[in-house]
Amino acid sequence: MNCNCEFCKSNKPFEMPKEIIEAAIEGNLVLFCGAGISTEGKNVLPYTFYKSIKDELGEKDDNLSFSALMQEYCNQPNGRRKLLKNIRDRFQYIHSFPELEWIATQFHRELSEIYTIRTIITTNWDTYFEEYCGAIPITIPEDFAFYDDKSRFVIKIHGSINNLSSIIATTEDYNKCYEQLQNGVIGGTLKNILATKVVVFIGFSFGDEDFAQIIEYLRKEMGDIYPHIYVVTLDNSLQDRIDYSQSTYIVTSGTFFLHNLKNTLIEKNIIRNNDIQGIVYDFLDKMNDIHMKTSRIKIQEYRTNIYALAYQDGVIHACERFLQLSHTGDYNQPSYICKLIKYYERITDEYRKKGDYLDMSYYEGYINGLALIDVCRDNPELIDSFPYYYLPNAKKELSSYELFLDEVKRTSFIGGKYSIFAKKILGEKIDKNTIVHHPPYPIN
Repeated sequence: MNCNCEFCKSNKPFEMPKEIIEAAIEGNLVLFCGAGISTEGKNVLPYTFYKSIKDELGEKDDNLSFSALMQEYCNQPNGRRKLLKNIRDRFQYIHSFPELEWIATQFHRELSEIYTIRTIITTNWDTYFEEYCGAIPITIPEDFAFYDDKSRFVIKIHGSINNLSSIIATTEDYNKCYEQLQNGVIGGTLKNILATKVVVFIGFSFGDEDFAQIIEYLRKEMGDIYPHIYVVTLDNSLQDRIDYSQSTYIVTSGTFFLHNLKNTLIEKNIIRNNDIQGIVYDFLDKMNDIHMKTSRIKIQEYRTNIYALAYQDGVIHACERFLQLSHTGDYNQPSYICKLIKYYERITDEYRKKGDYLDMSYYEGYINGLALIDVCRDNPELIDSFPYYYLPNAKKELSSYELFLDEVKRTSFIGGKYSIFAKKILGEKIDKNTIVHHPPYPIN
C-alpha cells in the first residue's frame, strides 16, 4: 500500500501504539469515525458536500461552520426537504459508480476483517458500516434494545440516511443532539464507552465542527477523569490547534492505520487472513457446474443420487454463507470454523443415528465446505483434491464423475438402508418431475 499515487501517498509510516494493539486483542478498541474516512474523503469527489451547498447558496463567508451553513440552507422555503434530497442524491451518485463507492469504502473493508472491533461511533450519515462491516445501527434510543457485547454495532450520533428524520445537520440539530447526549441513553452509553475503552478518532481534521464538539463534550462530561484518546489524521496542525492534553496523534490515513493494525493482529494469530473470497468464488463456480451435471442423472432410475445432490447443496451453502458474512469478520477468528465444524459434526451424527440419511448427507457437505474454506487460506492447491461427489455407501473413492456414476448405479440397486431410505424419500416427497434441492435447513 505504499507508492506515490493519489491513493497511497497518504499512507505515511507510523509506530502503532502498544495500548491500541492490546485493546484490539482484548476487544476493548473503539473507533470514533468522521467524514474523512467515507464519502468526504478527498479521493472520492473533487468537491465536499459543504462546498456544494455553499456554492448553491452563493455564500461568500469561508469561515461559516458546517451546521451554520446547513441552517442557512434550511431557512429557505422547503429548505429542509431540499437539504435531505441533496444528501440522498450525493450518496446515490457515489453508489451509482462502483469505482467511487470502492474508494469511499476502503476504510470499511479493512475494518470488516478485524472482528475484535465491535463498537464504532460515527457522525457519518452513510450506511457503509452496516453494509460493509455487518454492523447493527444504533440511531435512536429505541435501537438500544438490540445492543449487546457479541455483535458489531455502529452508534450513529448524527443520524442515518436510512432514517432521514434522524439526520443532524443544522445548528438547531447540533444543539438538540448535544442536549440529548448530555441527558439521553445514547449519551450515557457514549460516556461509558469513553471511560472504559481505548478510543481512536479517525477521519477528523482541524476546523471539523464535529470533532471540536466531541472534544468539548469530553471535557464537560468526563470532568477530571477525561480519557486519553488517539487521533489518526492527515492534518499535521491538528495536534497544535486542539487544546486536549490527554491525546496522542498518529499522522497517516485511516485506511493505512487499520491495514497495519490488521497485519499486526494476523502476525500475533489473533485474526486470520481472510483474503480468500476470490478463491471461494472460483471454487463455487466449479461446484455449481458439477452440481448441475449431477442433477441431470435421473433420480427415479438411480435413487441414491439424492444423497450426492444434498451433499453438494451443503457444500454450496457453506461457501455462499461464508461469502455473504465474510464482512462481519467472524470467519477471521482462528477457532471459529473449527467450532462450527464440531457443531455440525454433532448434528450429522444425530441424523445418522436416527436414520435420516438425506439430512445427514447435506450436513456432510456443509462440513466439507467449511473445511475447504479453512484450509484454502494457506493451501489453495487442496481445492484440486476436494471430494466433489459423495455417496454414503460408496465402496471406492469418487474422484471423478465417471467413478461416481458407476457407484450411483451400483448403490441404487443393491438394497440396504441407504437405498431403502432413498426409495422411501422418492416415494413420499419427490415426484419424477422434481428437481432435488436441499434447502439450508433440515427437511425431515
